[in-house]
Amino acid sequence: MKQLAMVSLSLTAASQKPKKKGIYMKNILHLSTVFAVSLVSFCTVMVDNPPALSDTNDHYSINNHPENQQATRKIEGFFPFEDNSNIWNYTESGGNTVTIIVTDTISDDGVTYFRVSFRENRVDTTDDWFLRSSNGIYFGQSLTGDYDLFLPVALNSVSGSFKSKGSIVAYDYYDSLIVNGMLFYNVLHLHYSNPIIHGFDDVTLVDLIGIVQLVDHNGRWPILYAIDSCRVGGDLKKF
Repeated sequence: MKQLAMVSLSLTAASQKPKKKGIYMKNILHLSTVFAVSLVSFCTVMVDNPPALSDTNDHYSINNHPENQQATRKIEGFFPFEDNSNIWNYTESGGNTVTIIVTDTISDDGVTYFRVSFRENRVDTTDDWFLRSSNGIYFGQSLTGDYDLFLPVALNSVSGSFKSKGSIVAYDYYDSLIVNGMLFYNVLHLHYSNPIIHGFDDVTLVDLIGIVQLVDHNGRWPILYAIDSCRVGGDLKKF
């Protein structure tokens, strides 16, 4: 009888073991399902809600550099005035136009002077001067008069400021930027606390093109001139 009881107990214990193992398997499958659902939900959130890009007025930044990152950028390409045949044409919303023409170049002891004609329809026409030296580019209203710093020889960060006599000039560099509906690459935006060029306190420049936008915020309403076309180094571009 004892032997029969032992056999009975052994059979009972054997029949109970698979049940315990089945419970473990069910728990593992349940945890795996929860993890998979959580992972899918997390990925869905990432896809449905991507990080937003900055969008300020007509300036749409696609700049991948952190603010104030140290990144020296020389400014030669933003000032393509060397060719006396270079010309830029601009129009504002009211239909008025501005034309900028390089009319003369003078070199003296490592300094180059550019006579530039600003022809603003219905307002005035002036002959101004830009000076390029080893320290940067300067703007003056006469060849022998005073000059204000327009651009330093290099910018050491993607965002910052520099002094230009009575003006603080804030600048921002963009890898790409939409200006007036047009996408440009390698863009430099300048804001002058005291304008030095015909009252324009916002100036936007593009590498190998030059000035693409001029804005005057000092009147009763802002006046914005956007580039229509230009000829730089013999290359005609229309925008």
